[in-house]
Amino acid sequence: MPQLTVLPDYHFLLIAPNLGAEWLFDAARSYWDRFRPTVISDLELASLIPPQRLIVITVVARRDAISQIGVDISQRMPMAIFDPVVEDTFDNMRNTLNQRAFANQPFGAPMATLPPTLDPNQPIIPTPRVPTSRPPAGFITATPSPDVNAVPTQPPNLTPVQPTPGPVTGG
Repeated sequence: MPQLTVLPDYHFLLIAPNLGAEWLFDAARSYWDRFRPTVISDLELASLIPPQRLIVITVVARRDAISQIGVDISQRMPMAIFDPVVEDTFDNMRNTLNQRAFANQPFGAPMATLPPTLDPNQPIIPTPRVPTSRPPAGFITATPSPDVNAVPTQPPNLTPVQPTPGPVTGG
């Protein structure tokens, strides 16, 4: 698998069809808790993703099924990255996936880090800040104090609400 420098747009986890549910719910539990890939049971959903998106399909399988799954992925989605996790025993698979989760390596290798590059065609937008000298016009800095000489106005003559003679819904 090529070393990734960015996380993929879509990360799928496929458990081989010949494995039971315990391979997902027990062996791959910590892996799923850590990285939260979308769990799929076949490649139909993954094949709907546009080809310009970066897709990684992590496949949990034994040695007897992994080659056919790899062929299916390459035929349906030639741009997807195939990440096989091949172990023949349940305990070895759990240890491998737990190791990936503990090391924070979703694809079994450290993510390559590249220094950020600046695009000369993109303008540099500075972080906006509030000037410290004086606020711009129309900027409210304090709540106005009430006029103590103003005469309070009387509220209109309101009648109190009387209880209704029955239920609001009628009857």
